[in-house]
Amino acid sequence: MLKRIVALLVIAVIMVTLAVACQGGADPEPAGPVNGAAEATPAPEQVQDPADTADNNDEDDDNAPQVSGEETSLLWQTIGNLQQRFPAGTSVGEGVGGILNFALVTANNLTGIHNPVFAILYDDSRVNDFMFTSLLNVYENNRYSFAGPAWFEYDRGEQVRNNDGEVIEVIRPATFTVHFHDSTRMYWWDGVEVTMYDVLFAYEMIAYPGTQSDRFGPSMNTSTVLGMEEYRADTSVGISGIRVFNNGRSIEFSYESIDPTIVIGGVWTQPMPRHHFEGIPMIDIPDHENSRSNPMGNGAFMFSHSVPGESVLLTANPTYWRGAPRLDGLNIEVITPPLLGEAMMIGRFDLAAFQLGAVPDYEDRLTNVTFVSTLDRRLDFMGFRHGFRNHDTGVITPNPDSYINCVYLRRAMGYARDDMTTTDVLFNGFRFPISTTIVPWQGDFMYEGIDGFMVFDLDKANQILDDAGYEWLPGEDFRRHNVTGEPFELVWLIANNFVENYDKVPHHQRNWAQVGLNVVLHENRLVTLAERSEILTNDLDNGSIHIYDATWMVGSNPNPNGLWGDSIHNSARYQSNRYNQILANINSEDAWDIDYLTEQFFDFQRYVYEHATWIPVSTSVLLWTANNRVLNYSLDRGVADQTLPGNGRWHLWDLSSDTPYSAR
Repeated sequence: MLKRIVALLVIAVIMVTLAVACQGGADPEPAGPVNGAAEATPAPEQVQDPADTADNNDEDDDNAPQVSGEETSLLWQTIGNLQQRFPAGTSVGEGVGGILNFALVTANNLTGIHNPVFAILYDDSRVNDFMFTSLLNVYENNRYSFAGPAWFEYDRGEQVRNNDGEVIEVIRPATFTVHFHDSTRMYWWDGVEVTMYDVLFAYEMIAYPGTQSDRFGPSMNTSTVLGMEEYRADTSVGISGIRVFNNGRSIEFSYESIDPTIVIGGVWTQPMPRHHFEGIPMIDIPDHENSRSNPMGNGAFMFSHSVPGESVLLTANPTYWRGAPRLDGLNIEVITPPLLGEAMMIGRFDLAAFQLGAVPDYEDRLTNVTFVSTLDRRLDFMGFRHGFRNHDTGVITPNPDSYINCVYLRRAMGYARDDMTTTDVLFNGFRFPISTTIVPWQGDFMYEGIDGFMVFDLDKANQILDDAGYEWLPGEDFRRHNVTGEPFELVWLIANNFVENYDKVPHHQRNWAQVGLNVVLHENRLVTLAERSEILTNDLDNGSIHIYDATWMVGSNPNPNGLWGDSIHNSARYQSNRYNQILANINSEDAWDIDYLTEQFFDFQRYVYEHATWIPVSTSVLLWTANNRVLNYSLDRGVADQTLPGNGRWHLWDLSSDTPYSAR
């Protein structure tokens, strides 16, 4: 509580200082350029983003400043310093086994969906990771290796393309084939052997028309397998582009064409137990007890029982393909963030993702734990609701009446959002602003040549709004709309999954008020994660929400088509000719040239910045606390064919004593 009060006071002091500097008094007059401020940009003849129109040349907007990337360079320095401060793992050794108490730190209840095809929330997926194992492993370079239970090969096929690179004829389909290693035998918990028919069954679940699995899409190339669209449309009995052979030990996926990101975590290889769901109508599987209270997995730990929404008890799987776990089991319990520090002090939990904002209060006091860190997969961003998605056809159409159609408004909101302060004060520098939608965790494709909206600049934001015609009349608290001339407000959707969000919201509302923008919360409250997901995924807002804050825990495949393309995951609902062309280029035949592919990824990141399609906000270091009795825990991502990644070492976790250490 003391930490939160101090944070609020620091933010308040900063905002008062900014108010005096930018407004020069009580009157809400916008500040003009001052020493070193950005030069005024010409008033645009039209305020709509040129890229948002149906027909455009998509030329770079001269009003989008190009910067050096100096702040991005500082980002890497910050990451390096934090990684040196905390180790990547705990002590190594052989212990006594036992039950490890695992904290799931969240403000939300578990949904209890123990089926990876249908579990989309991070908390549920975190539990399921212990129970289900994919067939291909990804290592620190984000490429598939042969060190998992299976290996792969691919054939680019043969296609005829037009001048735009579009496939107009398939002479020979492209294929991606996965084979079990001859020495590997993998079993479901009931002793039935895992085969590639179980992988085929997962694809049937993903594509089944009635269940509407979010796993159907381009990010894992599930929707691009030949015959998947027809199966989803209920016009075919099976999936023509999937072939199981070699007595169920091999599976071949056929595609019209493939791109090089397919080997960067780009294929779904998680099997699902066909025999466990035998006789159950496919439409009933998501809510059936066999997906909830009676799941069947192939991972290191087996489901024992759960308290709905609160906890899950897992026991060791003696037939786990890497070897029987050293632990007897995992006891996973939900705990709200404010309670975690004290719980770790008394040794209630052995492992927990620690709240970054609480580190200064507990780092010196938690003498019974080891802090362990690595780069996080986290991408926090502020999205804009540009349009709607037809949930029957999947087609995205723009919302012509939305306030945020104006690129200048979006840019101004980005520059006027002070994430430098929130990440530093609320998260103690463990979370940091980022300039692009490809995060450092994803490696080489992150473009470092721009600073994006990392630098808080009220003068620039005010100038952009002035030039775009958003009048701020004397005596009025907020600007008027540049088209209607009337007062307007922007509705913001944000979840309550972090306690820091309750401080962050008024801070950013004050930021935007400094440039004359009236931003209000959807229903005047922070919503739950489930509510946010339901609203955005199903377009329940009907255009009433203009901006939203969200987080992706990104996968190893940086291909933006999965999250930002023609996908249900693209909650921004953004489209333009040039934007779509860049996405197509990333999936094109030319992309097999690594230099070309890299440049297309860079073009994508530059485009997102220049057109402010959404605002990348922050990424972070992942910080875990491990009780000092925990052995062999690691966040290391591993080196292909040499060392296992941390998530491949669950069977090696151990405890050095029967009881946890306490700092009391």
